[in-house]
Amino acid sequence: MQFVTNDVNEEHKQLCVTMTGEFVQPVRVYYNMLDKQAIKRVFHRLRCMKFDSKRDRQVWLYQKESKKLNFEKPYSSIPKKYHPIVIGAFLTKENNEMYLETRSVERAIKGIVFFDKYIKKNMAEITDVCIINKLFSATKNVTDFDSLFDKAVIIDPEKKLAEIETMIAQGKDISSILKERQKNPLPEVERFPAYFYEDGIESLGLAFQGRQYVAMQHWEGNKDCTLDDYVSMANNSTPITE
Repeated sequence: MQFVTNDVNEEHKQLCVTMTGEFVQPVRVYYNMLDKQAIKRVFHRLRCMKFDSKRDRQVWLYQKESKKLNFEKPYSSIPKKYHPIVIGAFLTKENNEMYLETRSVERAIKGIVFFDKYIKKNMAEITDVCIINKLFSATKNVTDFDSLFDKAVIIDPEKKLAEIETMIAQGKDISSILKERQKNPLPEVERFPAYFYEDGIESLGLAFQGRQYVAMQHWEGNKDCTLDDYVSMANNSTPITE
């Protein structure tokens, strides 16, 4: 990992970025495994995958099939001495759960699309995503995020929808209530349904983009920034056309 200097806050002078140039903001993409053997065969065939016996995981390398992916720093710009670069890793659990962990939201988004070409729905289905809603400075230990992911707040959209329907039935002003909720601070770590197959990657990308914006604002010292501020900023941005 590398660092980007920021002089706004003495405690956060250097912002961690990956070797491919994205801000370090870890994400886990969870899968429900339906055919473990088929998934093993997929990983075995892909030349960008390698088994890491020390940590019992399959690492996703920036090479072969994945070298065509465009990050902030493309494959051609990274010195050979740093290759192969690990851009993600798959780990499995006993309850047929598997997750892809990446160090950035950009890698997670590209990973979802990349592996969807190889891991079919009859092998494993994407269920949830989990994101750490903060960026990291050079003074922090950023080698292992397990303890943070263990603190994830589970977001249940179905439960929230039921609450909204109840409030509508009670004749409450839903728009103002939802507006106020949007001003609530994000959990440090949150896990929520991906809805990748229903809504596509664009919807999930927007969800990550908003959280990255808030995380950057917090890192720069604007601790009161919420998703509501991001939505307001996005709505006020007028595209330039020629």
